[in-house]
Amino acid sequence: MNKIELNQHLNFVLQPNGELQIILYGCFAEGIVKKLDVKGDDLPAIVQLFVDSIKERILNKDDYSVIPLSTADERTKCFYEYDLDIPKELETLETIIGNDQLEVFDFRNDALSDIHALIVVIADNNHAISLYKKLSSVEVIGRGSYLFWKANQRIERFNNQLLRVSGNFQLIRVENKIIILDLNLIEKSFGFHDVIKREATIGLNAIKEMGIVSNINVLEELIDNVSFARKLTKIARNSPVIQNNIPNVNIINFSRTHPAVKGKIRYTKDGNQFSLDTKVSKNLFIKLLNDDFLTSELTRLYYDSLAKDNIEVQEEFVD
Repeated sequence: MNKIELNQHLNFVLQPNGELQIILYGCFAEGIVKKLDVKGDDLPAIVQLFVDSIKERILNKDDYSVIPLSTADERTKCFYEYDLDIPKELETLETIIGNDQLEVFDFRNDALSDIHALIVVIADNNHAISLYKKLSSVEVIGRGSYLFWKANQRIERFNNQLLRVSGNFQLIRVENKIIILDLNLIEKSFGFHDVIKREATIGLNAIKEMGIVSNINVLEELIDNVSFARKLTKIARNSPVIQNNIPNVNIINFSRTHPAVKGKIRYTKDGNQFSLDTKVSKNLFIKLLNDDFLTSELTRLYYDSLAKDNIEVQEEFVD
């Protein structure tokens, strides 16, 4: 899904077919989800809160793009389409829509302080989306603290809990796709690190099979580093060098001549393998496999490019 398609799928919140409806769900431990019984008179204001947020945070971001999560890098101004193994809690973004069997939140048995996230479903007659909103410590008021309020002319302790709902959210499910707005949250939640490690291991095995690195153990040691593991994940799924079976000798010769790499990576004595003994050399090697070093055929200038969109070559027609 690209940004234009994302906007098209979300435009219904601005021009709905019928009245927009909203349902709020609370996420509890062990994957339990319960419907929140919100007073009907308050729902229109909550709908508008999230519509305004969708408009501001997605629809109005004309300079943003959508890229697969597995290709995430240092680029900014982008949303991420989740293309890895989906954690159980995120599957709920799909399964709750139209599910009338979910238990309703009950103050006799439940507490607001036990809710760690909200799922917000917004729909018209033809469309439905679900938002995932992680609750921060300031959004469940009264959790682990003393609250005081005005009682006549005195300040007295407030013994209940409050749920503060803002329009902020971190994920949105639209047209069977999960789009990530907040990558930092994903990296800290949902067992994401385990998912990334599994994918990174696939990338590492691909490098092993190439036999191009003499001390492969230095890469194995970095699997637990989320940032580096994401780079290996990108290799596992999208390395043009591996996908096109570029010979090792070509890769090594390229590294010896390209200005961005030349003199910054060591080799074995026979010159047939890389010896990655510095942080710089490890990162440059990953960039080599991702084909990040480009040369303009027009100017002959060299570039280090993170974003690369494939161009389909069309046949020329001669009159």
